[in-house]
Amino acid sequence: MGGVGKTTLLTQINNESLKTPNDFEIVIWVVVSRDMRTSTVQESIRREIGFPDDIWNNKSFDERATVILRALSNKRFLLLLDDIWEKIDLYNLGVPVPNMDNGSKVVFTTRSEEICGLMGARKTVKKLLPENVKVCPLRSSLLVGLWLA
Repeated sequence: MGGVGKTTLLTQINNESLKTPNDFEIVIWVVVSRDMRTSTVQESIRREIGFPDDIWNNKSFDERATVILRALSNKRFLLLLDDIWEKIDLYNLGVPVPNMDNGSKVVFTTRSEEICGLMGARKTVKKLLPENVKVCPLRSSLLVGLWLA
């Protein structure tokens, strides 16, 4: 459902993570939207990690994924993906899988509970937020999907 606060909620997470001391070395915000292009998602991540334009523009998709993987592998990152309409293969983009060792997290918003499942949601946790907001913790809460019913 559109217009019920998914982006607002993600914005609050972003703002809090930027102004409050936390464990993340880098916070990356990407607006995905319905017409998602993986190269656009990579470009948004590239800007946040500070990789130079002139070198980036001469690289293939796979080379760009390698650049992202190398840059994020040794950092504790928070990746915020807003408005996902289909499953995103994070590894294909170059995003390391969040785990207990690296302490990184991925949070995304979607209009679809099905997308949460496709992204790997194991269960739905209710009543953490107002009744119409549901949070799906993924892989020990290292990857979190938010959708509103």
